[in-house]
Amino acid sequence: MNKNGLSETVATAKSRGADSLRANVEASKSFRVESASQKSLGLRDVQRNLLDNDSNKNRSGLESMALRENSSGSYAAVDLSIHVPVEFEGMLGVSLPMLEIFQQIMEAALHDIPVLITGETGTGKDLVASAIHKQSGRKDKPYVAVNTGAMPTELIASELFGHEKGAFTGALETRKGRFEEANGGTIFLDEISTMDERAQVTLLRVLETKTFRRVGGDKDICVDVRIIAATNEALENGIKEKKFREDLYYRLDVFHIHLPPLRERPGGAVTVLTNHFLSQFNAAYNKAVKVVSPEVYRALRRYRWPGNVRELKNVIQRAVLVASNDELTLDLLPARIRAGRECKDFRRSAPPIHLGMTLEAVEREFIKLTLVASRGNKKETASRLGISRRALYNKLNRHGLL
Repeated sequence: MNKNGLSETVATAKSRGADSLRANVEASKSFRVESASQKSLGLRDVQRNLLDNDSNKNRSGLESMALRENSSGSYAAVDLSIHVPVEFEGMLGVSLPMLEIFQQIMEAALHDIPVLITGETGTGKDLVASAIHKQSGRKDKPYVAVNTGAMPTELIASELFGHEKGAFTGALETRKGRFEEANGGTIFLDEISTMDERAQVTLLRVLETKTFRRVGGDKDICVDVRIIAATNEALENGIKEKKFREDLYYRLDVFHIHLPPLRERPGGAVTVLTNHFLSQFNAAYNKAVKVVSPEVYRALRRYRWPGNVRELKNVIQRAVLVASNDELTLDLLPARIRAGRECKDFRRSAPPIHLGMTLEAVEREFIKLTLVASRGNKKETASRLGISRRALYNKLNRHGLL
């Protein structure tokens, strides 16, 4: 797309409900580009103009550095769809696809309907769900996030909808479920594909009638809850395999938001996100890393990021934590990123498991390798490791990998 075409696309995107988006973006202490400026200037000119604009003074030197790299053309692979970074409800949008997602969040927040968020692990589905709630009319009501993938399948229904005393072995008293806790507000159901048939049937009933019964109960309970669901798996495949109800899928898929993986976002996105996280962890650890070496930028852009933004954030966090001077250098990055390859090549070039490691450390590294090989899919990771998904989550939590 040429510069004029991009400017027209941006202007069109801003014209769709842009007033509410701009107001919220401003409230998030971000900055914007006036559509008139976008029409008259090319993208790089807009970025250069912002560097000298008062509205950019609050941005960190590292983030301004990223803008200068993109605007100066110093990198051959600069993508013309790079946009001015915009912070919105804890997320950083640095490309048109992400700004469109911000707009979708605002549109979803305006209407009290179910939302289905899809995307690979680490793309920020939980942040999108939280943003929808914060921008909605329910923002002052409860927000309850539930990861059904971390629960034993047989207890999902009880956890979500509660149970009566004596409903099953160990049910010593009546207990409210997460839906009752979320009454009046929003419930976020992450990894919805892991729900068993019983829980799916009850959830379908809630969507249709706003009522349900606790496990072992015979009394209808009414709730007013906005449901947001997320998955990193293709629910269509679950429908074909008779593991996910088709009618429930269509009830949830009223408003669909898909988050692109980091590797499919413009190359400058990695640069800007790197500097954003660098500033964040400089403050968190009282560090003063001021420079990122060109080799680091090249390695980060070359890597495919199977763990997406979460993986990038963790890599920068570790690098800042162990940095001994004011420069982030290549040796501070994991070997898999220095090599620019994914797990199988990494194992050949620099095995992370070696003699002298404790069993605990070996288990942690092996789980990390399997996660990368499974592209962050926890169901596949658990299957490869020969353990249950619940056991995997327990290990991830113990090793600080969640």
